[in-house]
Order: sequence, then structure tokens, then C-alpha cells
Amino acid sequence: MKLVVCIIIDKEVDALLLVEQSLGRGYWFPFDEIKQGETRALAAKRITSKLCPYDFELVNVLKIRCSDLLPCLPSTQTYYLITKGRSVARANGTNLVNSIWMNFERMKTAIKNREFLGLEPYYLLKNILERQQVNGWDDFISGGQIFEESILQFIDCKQPDPNNQLIASPQEQLMGSAKFNTKLQERIFKEFYSFTFPSEYMSFQAFVEAMDNKLSTTEKTKIQAYFRAFDAQQKSYLTYSDYLLGLAAMDPSTSHGGKT
Repeated sequence: MKLVVCIIIDKEVDALLLVEQSLGRGYWFPFDEIKQGETRALAAKRITSKLCPYDFELVNVLKIRCSDLLPCLPSTQTYYLITKGRSVARANGTNLVNSIWMNFERMKTAIKNREFLGLEPYYLLKNILERQQVNGWDDFISGGQIFEESILQFIDCKQPDPNNQLIASPQEQLMGSAKFNTKLQERIFKEFYSFTFPSEYMSFQAFVEAMDNKLSTTEKTKIQAYFRAFDAQQKSYLTYSDYLLGLAAMDPSTSHGGKT
């Protein structure tokens, strides 16, 4: 699967244009698959023209994230940085009602209110602004690494040994206690990514969907508490590691990886 993700920025106010994803999954970047016979640059222009029927500039590739080695939905995501023309009003210049311009401060509020599909807009805008301050817009791309290759980091599943507690880390001991071997960790990753794609973060809504077949009716009334327990980093969004360790800590009260 080859995706093009458009990072559309208004340089005058340091804000990104985000689109609410289908089924109310939250705000994220505009993106789409590349059509047959279409280049990445043409796909970026097609995606952007639907949102921004005015002049814009395709600056350059911001990053290419290759996830071909991941065990679920392998894809190559090409992130294009695109700047908005100055002559058109920001909020009223978009075609879609469900689009919004967010600056860095607005994004902080969006995180607290769980308005994002994932945290990529926050971290990318932070990175863009930091690089722009160092290099300026004219030499922007030289300030960062473009290619990223994602891999799945497994946690060793070590069985508890009362005589050698220092050999295994707390995470490894947890994996061992829950019997989360490599095969099961891969299965849980596939489940995680199926709910978050194309983001690498799990929102509260995605968490509710993922836990639907893992909790009883009574337990589901405490879903907010479960999410807070999984959210060890208190970022209002979960990484795969948060999700994996949270499930392991719940063992044996849940069926990992869904019902069989």
C-alpha cells in the first residue's frame, strides 16, 4: 500500500490544515493511496486540490516512512510539505466542513480533548517549527532525516525466576508472566495497527473499539479507568508498547488478541 500524506502549513500563523477522519476518528493529515499511473507528487496535488482550491506550493518530501517489515498493513507513506498561498482566507478557503487549521497551542488543547486520530500532527509541527528556526524556509529540508524504516521491537518473554530477578527487566518479567511470546506480540501488534492505521498512536475511541471483545458489560462501564491505566506516559494516546504492556498486566482477565 502506497500512501501520500499532505502536511499543509500556513507559514503566516504556523498552523497545519487537518481533516476529520471518517466515523469521527479524529483529526489527522489529509492522505490517500496513490492511484495507478500516478506519481507521488501528482497524488499530493490531487489530495490538496480537494481541500485547497487556491495557489499552494509543493515544497518537498518531508519524510518517507517505510513499514514493509511490519506484520500488518505494510505500506510506504510519503509525507509532502505543502505551503498555503497568502491571498486566501484560511478557515473559509477549504472545501470540507470537517477541516480545521491548528497551531501548536491549539494542538495542545486538542490532545487534552482527545480530538486527534494520532499524535503525528503535534510532533510533526513541533519538528517543523524547530527546523525552520535553525535553517529557515529556504533551506528547510536540509535540517532533518527523510527516510524512516519502521520495525517491530519485541520484548523478550522471560519466565519469572526467583533466583535470578536481576536478569530480566520488569517488562520482560511481565511478558513472561503473561506468556506473551513473540508470536502473540506480533498478533497483538496486528490488532493494534488495524485500529490505528495510518497513525502509530491509539486514540481513546480506537481503544474502546479494540477492547470491545475483551471486557464484560460491567467492565466496559470503567473503560475510562482502563484507558488511564494503559496510558502510562499520560499523553492521552497509547503507543503499541503501552497497549501491549497494558494487556499483559490485565492477564488472565482478558483474551489477548481477540476472541477465537
